[in-house]
Formats: sequence, structure tokens, C-alpha cells
Amino acid sequence: MHTRFQILILALFSLLLCACRGDEVIYPTIGTHVTDEVRTGGLYVLCEGNMGSNKARLDYINLEKGDYYSNWYGAQNPRQMKELGDVGNDIQQYGGRLYAVINCSHKVEVMDLRARHIGQVDLPNCRYLAFAGDKMYVSAYVGSVADPELLGSVYEVDTATLQVTREVKVGHQPDELCIVDGKLYVCNSGGYLTNRYDSTVSVIDLHAFTEIQKINVGINPTRIRKDNQGHLWVCCQGNYADVKPQVVIIGHRRIETPCANIAIQGATAYIMDHENKRIKAFSTIDFTEQEQPIDISTYENPYALLATADALYITDAKNYVSSGVLHCYSYDGREHWRALTGDIPGHLCRVTGAYDLYPDTTKHDNSHKYISHVYEFVPAPGQFVNELPKYEEGDNAESMCRKCEASIANNAGGLISLGGWGGYITFGFDHAVQNQEGRDLQILGNAFYMSGFTEYGSSEPGIVLVSHDDNANGLPDDAWYELKGCLYDDPATQHNVTRTYTREGDTVHNEFHNHPYYPQWISANSLTFNGALLPPQSVTISGQNVQRILDYGYVDNKPNTDLDGTSFDLSWAVDAAGQPHTLDSIHFVRVYNAVDEVLNVTGELSTEIRGAIDLHTK
Repeated sequence: MHTRFQILILALFSLLLCACRGDEVIYPTIGTHVTDEVRTGGLYVLCEGNMGSNKARLDYINLEKGDYYSNWYGAQNPRQMKELGDVGNDIQQYGGRLYAVINCSHKVEVMDLRARHIGQVDLPNCRYLAFAGDKMYVSAYVGSVADPELLGSVYEVDTATLQVTREVKVGHQPDELCIVDGKLYVCNSGGYLTNRYDSTVSVIDLHAFTEIQKINVGINPTRIRKDNQGHLWVCCQGNYADVKPQVVIIGHRRIETPCANIAIQGATAYIMDHENKRIKAFSTIDFTEQEQPIDISTYENPYALLATADALYITDAKNYVSSGVLHCYSYDGREHWRALTGDIPGHLCRVTGAYDLYPDTTKHDNSHKYISHVYEFVPAPGQFVNELPKYEEGDNAESMCRKCEASIANNAGGLISLGGWGGYITFGFDHAVQNQEGRDLQILGNAFYMSGFTEYGSSEPGIVLVSHDDNANGLPDDAWYELKGCLYDDPATQHNVTRTYTREGDTVHNEFHNHPYYPQWISANSLTFNGALLPPQSVTISGQNVQRILDYGYVDNKPNTDLDGTSFDLSWAVDAAGQPHTLDSIHFVRVYNAVDEVLNVTGELSTEIRGAIDLHTK
């Protein structure tokens, strides 16, 4: 088994961390070879990413060559935002297309089999998919935690036009669905009702598109599968307290067992017992348990499960906030290979196509247009400091800069956090960036629009400073000039602000990140920053806490697909007095967090950096 992984730090926007765990390394970069075994086709891995992170990710493995590609979707869609959106919830192939549910982005992403974007279907709080004829059926919670009594819906979508054609109400918070003999069976979980979970499966007549029956199964049904005998297996999760989970085979039998997931291949149903960490096998004919379950006791959190004719694929979500692992087993329980994935590898889809990122097998080297070196990384205290990138005992300023490079240099695709207001990073390229006509520099962040809006979303703006190496010593120790953004002259913007943070600190902690917020590799017990402080931009829209999207001139303010909104003109440079300053070229770039806001749920606003591109270099 080959495990030639390259270190690459995966990062998220909210409720996440990214780390090396012991002797493990973070997920492989594009094109990592993980096995010499030959199988047919390929396998997509939809990684959920934590809620609020905008970090759903689609990975792909070419099973015929054994090559695993991280963030395949981003490579296939250079004109689309590389992130699929917020929380990947289901992925399926139907005909010549891939369909991926992106739950908190309220959409179904539609792609060809190479995962190239075709279109999307906008649906509120969508969950899972089923297909029949020329129609797609999508379950949706519709309501919210604050309004749990609303009944959920199933939407019918025309796969040719991608338009919703019909809607039917079902039970509370519908999850997985399955089609048998012209009827659609929908698990009503009641997931928002906590101690009053639903316990039914709705039966919908597809011709009339009406609910014709509700079948009582067990508390909190979430997953449903049809076996080769036509039986329906339903995973009922219980109430996580005194009602234990069980598998209900509708009309036949109840099996008392924990069930996080279920997969069926041939005459065998494979049930993921996540509590006892084993994959159990049951006959689909007489429902008896088979011997020799697959041992997954070394897993932290077993998650996705897929059974194919030649292999059983199982994922481990690890700690839910850093890279997961995809495992491949034969049915005798032998592990054949494993690959590090994105965050929370939750959904697997086997496809017939065996694709290469570069069909001519030559990876074209255009890395010189990307960041090549990180000179300084001095974040202010914050919830993702010591996580993005991961601090480990013994790290110092130099090693943390190298970890930043592993994450964001050379188009690596990772993410680093600058912490609270004032925290900064200084980086450069392997050449001087020239000041030419139009925009010169693009800096990538982690911003996204609120669904249905372009004026609101996740904006955590950072200010850009640039410098020319006047003394030719290769160090960022010359004069700095600010690239003037749209709020530079705003009366509410404060210039020349100074703030000191102490190790003991007054930074507000939250329950999701219970670790030191002060950068642990810095020995000084205080950090002082100076710069501009932008006015608060957070507002509440439709019950969601979001930020106003600024017009131009700031990092991590607009989605990476918006070239104009994420790029900068060196002609915007002004000196410390605010006077224009002409720069023919620059060698160094510094970005610092220019906002000081702490939100109740997601913590402080913190500029994140994904990378940078010299727009004049091919």
C-alpha cells in the first residue's frame, strides 16, 4: 500500500480545526497515489465540512490508477467558487450527471460525471435525493430549530429543466428516501423536535404526488435502503437517551442494534454499529446475522458506508473538525488501502468514469504565479489560532511560517486564520509583482454570499499592505503602503489604532474551541498591533447573523469566484498620510484583520487566507 502523502493543511471557517494527529499528516494534495490495486471506475467522496464553514468539498479517486485527488471539484471548476458551499449532505449519480445536496447553502449542485458544474436547484434546507424517470425527488426540512413544528416537504424536480414541478408535505424533518414500485418512502426523523422525534415513514404515490400512508417504524428514522428482495431497511436512531436505536425491516423484523449507516450488496445488508465500532452483516433473505463482522475499533467516528460488488468503503470522520480517512476493505475484513480526505467524509458515490486531472498525464507547472514564501505569521488571539495552522509543541515562528506555506503557497488550497483584529501574515512570490494596467493581484479567502443575496454574507475583511524591497536584502523591512479600499475615507473607519493583547487575555472564548487563543509559539506575554479598524458590518437578515459585503478593496470579503471582488490594483497604494504613492512593482504583501467583532454563535470575525495569485503571470 502506498501512502506517499504530502503535508497539506485543510482549514475551515467556523467550528473547525485542522491538525496533524500524532504521526498522521493532513489530507494529500492533488494527485496522490494511494494504491496499486486495480478496480474499475472511480469514487467520489463528498466531505460535509462543519456547519457555517462553507467548506463542503468533493474529492475523487481514480480506482484504475489508485490516484486520490483532493478538492477535485475546485480543479474542475476554475470559474466556480472552489468550495461547493456549506455542508455536503448527499451525492448520487443519475444517468450522465452527478447531483450533490449542499444543505446549508440550500441547493442541489448539478454536475457532469467529471464534476463540472452544469447548474443548481435552489431548495430550502434540502437533505437527500432519489430518482425515477426524468424526475429528481429531494427531501427538505423547510422549518428550523426555532420553528420545528413545520412539516417537511419532498420536492419533485425536472432533471432536464432543473425546475421544481411539484411539492408534497410529509412528516417532521424528512431525511433519506427510497423508491419502490412507483411509491416514494420518506424517513421522517423529527430531528428538530429533540425529545419528541417523529417515528414514521411517509409513503408518497409518485403519480398523484400525494401522501397515501404513514408507516410507524421506530423513533427518529433517518436512513432507508431497499434490498434485493424488495424489503425496506430503516435505521431508527432512538432519542439518544432511554430509547435505543434499532433497524426496522418494514413488515418483517426489528433488530436491536446501533445503526449510523447501512449499505446493501447482493443478499447482504451491512450495518454500521458506530457504538461498538464494527460493521455487522445480515442476510436479506432470513435477516439472520452473519459471522465475522468487520472490525473498525481503531476508528474515532465511523461515518460513511458504501458496498459495491468488489469492495466495502468506510470512512472515519475522526474528530469531525479535521481531515477524515477513507478505507477500502474486501468483504473478508482485510483493509486494502486508505486515503486522507477532507472534513467529515460523509457520502460516497461510485461512478463508471476513471478520470485524471490532467488527461495528458503531465501536471503543468504554473506554480510561480502563486505565493512561494511566508515571511511572518503573527495572528492576534482568536478561536482558530493554534489550529489554522496547527501548533504543536516545539513549534516556533519559523516552523509556523513553513506550516502556513504548506497550507496556502503554490495553490495548495488550505486556509490560515489571522485571529482577532490586527493579526497579520506577510508573504511573497518568487518574483516581483508588476504594477500593470488593471488589477495586479488576487488574494483568496473564505467569504461567501448569503443564499439569495450578494450584498450580505460572510465577510471578514482584511486590509492589504504592499512593499518594495528597496534595500534589496530580501526581507520585508522596507516601507509599507496600504491598498486603499472602499471604506478608507469612511468617517467611521479609525486609522492608526493600537491594541495590546496579553497571554492571559480578554479574548472571548466559545464552547467550540476550548484551547488557548493566544499564539503559543510566541514567547512574549503580550502582542501589540497597529492599523486601521473598519466599522462594524454585522446585521441580522432573515434570522441569520451575517455581514454586509463591502464594495471592493478587502480580503475575505467576496467569494473567490468574483475575480473583480477579490483582486487588487497596486495603483491604489497610499502612504501613511493617505497620499497616493506610485509603485512600479512590489515584493511583499501583508494582510491583517481589520475588524473587531465577536458574534454570539461563531465567535470573532477573523480574516482567513487561502492563497494569492499574480494576475500577470501565466
